[in-house]
Amino acid sequence: MDTTAAVIIAIVVYGLGLVFGLLVLAAVIRYAVRKGIEDVLYKKGKDGLWSAEPGVVAVAKEIAAASRDPRP
Repeated sequence: MDTTAAVIIAIVVYGLGLVFGLLVLAAVIRYAVRKGIEDVLYKKGKDGLWSAEPGVVAVAKEIAAASRDPRP
């Protein structure tokens, strides 16, 4: 009986550890992806303020201009 209880407790502890580990891994991946996207879209100026990356702004302006163009 003691062995069965020990096995059940071990399985529960292992399962909870696995779930907790996966949640931590998901949070780390989510943070890394968010930081990567921020690094691509924004840059920090010499004055310490954040601004949009000039290349991204140029592409957005081109897309906006193309969407307003009445020609097919």
